Amino acid sequence: MLANFRPYFWIPQALTGLRLLAGPFVLWALLANHATLAFWLVCFASLTDWLDGASARFLGIESEFGRTFDPIADKVFVTCVCVGLFVIGKLPFWLISIVVFRDLLIVLGGLWIKKKKIPYTLNPIRISKYNTGLQMSLVGWLLLIPLLPPLNFYPLFSSALIYGTLATTLLSGFVYAKIFVHFYRASKFFQVVPGNHTHCSDQCRHHSQP
Repeated sequence: MLANFRPYFWIPQALTGLRLLAGPFVLWALLANHATLAFWLVCFASLTDWLDGASARFLGIESEFGRTFDPIADKVFVTCVCVGLFVIGKLPFWLISIVVFRDLLIVLGGLWIKKKKIPYTLNPIRISKYNTGLQMSLVGWLLLIPLLPPLNFYPLFSSALIYGTLATTLLSGFVYAKIFVHFYRASKFFQVVPGNHTHCSDQCRHHSQP
């Protein structure tokens, strides 16, 4: 049955590419004082994020492109929007620094795992998905405020989203750090000796201490 959907396998990749391109456009819109355009671009990017995952699950697609570029697209987009909001005075620098540092940690850790050829797929953890949702809600809300009539509860709601984003960013960063430290320690203690081990039994001990 999946063969019937094969001509549409490009859809999730195209949605990821659109989200990757949307980040710089949102940054430009914010710096050019086009708040309404920036808001709708954020809505568009959030929609592509949801459609990306939904279409991939529906079509049964799990490609190397998606595993690599989907999280990169999310991080590039969020970074561009956060930088733009900081420049126009809507986000504090300390929050952006923590968000960018956490994303940099994940990217570098994922590249290290791939370089070491560790048989582990760095999939998004549950708290990381909550973090992404809060990040998108925060930037969308901050861009929506100028389009709404003034009400007293806006600052309180903004603070709740900011500190919720902070908490999930720190927690997810801590979990990813634990994963990377685990594999780093394992790689220091055991290194597989190069060669073909297909002839070995389950008790293969062809490892060397570094």
